[in-house]
Amino acid sequence: MKQAILALFTVLLISCHAQAQAGLDVAPAPWENTIEFDLSDTYDYATCHTRLKNNDRKALNLRWELIVDEAPQGWRFSVCDQNTCYFTTNTTNVDFYDRIPYAPVIMMPGDTAKLQLNVFPIGQAGSANVRINLYDLTNPKQLLNTAYFFVTIDGLTPIAETDKAKLRIYPNPVADYLTITRNTFVKQLWISNVLGKRVRTFDTSFGNKYDIADLPDGIYLVSMVDANLKVVKTVRISKRGIRP
Repeated sequence: MKQAILALFTVLLISCHAQAQAGLDVAPAPWENTIEFDLSDTYDYATCHTRLKNNDRKALNLRWELIVDEAPQGWRFSVCDQNTCYFTTNTTNVDFYDRIPYAPVIMMPGDTAKLQLNVFPIGQAGSANVRINLYDLTNPKQLLNTAYFFVTIDGLTPIAETDKAKLRIYPNPVADYLTITRNTFVKQLWISNVLGKRVRTFDTSFGNKYDIADLPDGIYLVSMVDANLKVVKTVRISKRGIRP
């Protein structure tokens, strides 16, 4: 009998916990990744994206609170929500003390909203555990859910100018397939027309060929992009179909 009562109590406890968390969904849960980063740029930052969804039947007026559990000394963090992006000095979007800022994220039933953590490593590699607690202002002490972030920053080795100079796209002119000289740092090719509109994106791998046969003849710009989505070098190519 006691075991049955204990089992029933456990089921009720789990059910209550699930219902408390069901009102607001966070995905992915947790956010976890290793980011290759150019640590020589001390003003740049890495981004971690999550999505919120209001599964409740009522509107939510969300307040978030940023908590850094572990991080290298000197790292800074900021949050972007559906309303705006905040400074690294802001740890919440609704400050009960100064009343600035006061910008709750309003989510109607079924709404989704973005929640982005920005990580400023300021020249240091390392790992951080960060959480963003989420509350509804109608009951500000009740925790709705938590967005967890486990982020590791690995430093990229700076690309030497001599290595950049060796990069080539060939053949040029090209009729159908193009390729790139062997390297370890170009991760994508962005092909744009002369108006600057990107018309192709390719993930690169050693020895691969990239098909542009269906593009109209003309002049194109090929940008070689590193793992941090920064353009390493851009070259101009001529696309010419094979003439009979």
